[in-house]
Amino acid sequence: MEEDHFEDVLEMVEIGSGVKRELPDIRLSRYACYLIVQNGDPGKPVIANGQTYFAMQTRRQELADDTSFARLSEDEKRLAIRNELAQHNTYLAAAAKVAGVEMPMDYAIFQDHGYKGLYGGLGVKEIHARKRLKKSQKILDHMGSTELAANLFRATQA
Repeated sequence: MEEDHFEDVLEMVEIGSGVKRELPDIRLSRYACYLIVQNGDPGKPVIANGQTYFAMQTRRQELADDTSFARLSEDEKRLAIRNELAQHNTYLAAAAKVAGVEMPMDYAIFQDHGYKGLYGGLGVKEIHARKRLKKSQKILDHMGSTELAANLFRATQA
């Protein structure tokens, strides 16, 4: 909510000869600062400095995440990516619905085309056959971390 990120405050400001007066101001959350800086004019020094700061913090976090992820076992990596993919598939389903994909069969066709794009034309049935899965088994539950990461990329780009 807006009030979580923008707080009206009164600052005491010296206006000369030691006299102070209350001046209205706005206190921003970190997220509000981020949004303003990312959408601001980088020709302005304060915006350029803010963009540099957030880029450095993002990179610092990426490096920490990479180090932590590298320490995981293959099963832990697979589970982490599988959970993230499940979340992105939820977003993808919502976006497809907004785009007019409402019937379950239409969504299945939509998903099948996503797999075909990633698997060189192979759809869900062909991937099931290639992996020798039973009809009740889910493709995503039978992938290693690298294959899951490729499908996560697919889901985030659709």
